[in-house]
Amino acid sequence: MVRRRYSKEVVWARFANAVRWVEWCDDWRTATFDDVECWIAERDVSPASSRNLVGYLRAFYRWAMRQGSCDRDPTQMVDPFHVPGRLPRPATEEHIAVVLRDAEPQLAAMVALMAGGGLRCCEVSRLDWCDIDLVGARVRMTGKGMRQRVVTVSDRVRDRLAALDTTAGAVFVGPSGRRLSPARISQIVCRAFRAKGTTVVAHQLRHRFATLALQVDGADLLMVRDALGHANVSTTQIYTKVVPSRVDAMSRIVSIP
Repeated sequence: MVRRRYSKEVVWARFANAVRWVEWCDDWRTATFDDVECWIAERDVSPASSRNLVGYLRAFYRWAMRQGSCDRDPTQMVDPFHVPGRLPRPATEEHIAVVLRDAEPQLAAMVALMAGGGLRCCEVSRLDWCDIDLVGARVRMTGKGMRQRVVTVSDRVRDRLAALDTTAGAVFVGPSGRRLSPARISQIVCRAFRAKGTTVVAHQLRHRFATLALQVDGADLLMVRDALGHANVSTTQIYTKVVPSRVDAMSRIVSIP
């Protein structure tokens, strides 16, 4: 996994679920696709999470077969899980403003980077101070697939970063001084919004950035794709479905007599 540059989060997820699977099975080497589907059903998770679990097990069996520990992969016969397509749900300006109004500096910087820079929780977690250029208002980050990109942020986002106490090492750390994990950052942000009576989750801040970026004069899908760090422009394209100016323009054209 190191050779293929998987992130620590992916490595941990695959390892943890492989351990759970081996402990659950009577004998993982002779397990069938029925066993896999039963294990997933017992987990009682969403279709998207079920699909991820199959992927984790498939990676485990691919490794085991390469090592000569088994000769078959029961996940190959598992029926694919249908994951319903969902439109992006951008956080509203009002909800963001309410949270930022009395947020402590670290929370404010997290929200600012996600809503104003389009960062994922894992990208916020990985930030070191050497990745931050406060003078040029630029942030270098490492995203999915360990792909790196640089984004220029607004002065307000830069000011939120400048207000942090730390100046070296990881940008976001806990009371112990250790880097905050992506899960912990997501938890902190989600709790802050829930405390204000909203159901906004961390990733909706990234949705907000994407939809506003598409409305900037001269912006196109390729530019927004690069800003978001998407591997494929088709992933970026889904945001066009919730950009008001585009939808409204189409509604005005397709009218009735």
